[in-house]
Amino acid sequence: MGRYLLVLAALACAAAACAGNACAAPPATLRLDAASLAAGGVRTAALRAVARSPRVAAYGVVLDPGPLIRLAAAIAAARSRLAEARAQTALAASQARRATGLYRAQHNVSRADYEAARSRLQVAEAAEAGARARLAEVQAGARSRWGARLAGAAAGGGAPLPQLEQGRWQLVEASVALGGSLPRPLAPPLARLPDGTRARLRVIGRAPRAAAGIAGPGVYCLLAAPTAASIGTPLSVSLRASRALPGVLVPASAVVWHDGRALVYLQRGASTYAPVAIPTSTPVGAGYFVAARDAPDLRAGQRLVVRGAALLYSASRSAHPAGAASAPADDD
Repeated sequence: MGRYLLVLAALACAAAACAGNACAAPPATLRLDAASLAAGGVRTAALRAVARSPRVAAYGVVLDPGPLIRLAAAIAAARSRLAEARAQTALAASQARRATGLYRAQHNVSRADYEAARSRLQVAEAAEAGARARLAEVQAGARSRWGARLAGAAAGGGAPLPQLEQGRWQLVEASVALGGSLPRPLAPPLARLPDGTRARLRVIGRAPRAAAGIAGPGVYCLLAAPTAASIGTPLSVSLRASRALPGVLVPASAVVWHDGRALVYLQRGASTYAPVAIPTSTPVGAGYFVAARDAPDLRAGQRLVVRGAALLYSASRSAHPAGAASAPADDD
């Protein structure tokens, strides 16, 4: 422990000294000479390019399709009320036009009959506006609760609603844990039931809301009836991308944590080390696969601190108090 503190102090002093002679830059970036790095045992390694189809473990559950089926009925009822209101408006408009024509043609109807016809039209128009608003409300609620694909099925009676009503398919929601992300583009997931049975799921679309108790993103899927499970049955679901993504492998020894985020130190130039945030949703062996699209700063061939990253992090925290400007521009 004593040696660690001496090394940390040396690194912090070196970082502070360099920071005093450089222009302002991100506080956590460090410039360290070879002697300081050697004292701290800091080692780097080149990032290696790989291509993988990221896989994510998800929690699945068989949903009750009843609310979705009832929602379809509610949409149909709201549409019927709107159609009825439109018919009433058309009739009232016709009567109002006739009364207006007769009233203006030498008062062939009384003013009271004319005004009554106009009032009936206004009432019919208000009823139609209310019916239209109610339909829009129900449809918006459907999209908010079930997403565009299932809401569209409920509104139009298309697949997979008939299959769910007939019991040919079951509805499944698969969600990843908080902080995770869904692979994309998503391949058909593989589910495992409590009895060990495996089944391939058919993806419907992304769930618009996080599942209760999971708080991560999720997708709606279909489970074929031959492998039917009771409503509420938990499933272990494996989500994977449908095609391999380019990226790099980051060893676990390179990762430090700050405010719940994973950071690695990337060597920029001869003596500058900059922190880069990375996702850790795809563990691979003793490290993580990081797709190029998720961390564009990491590229194959760049050198990453794989030993001593914690020392660099501690030194940057010691040398640069919160709110202070620090280290230098890159050497590149």
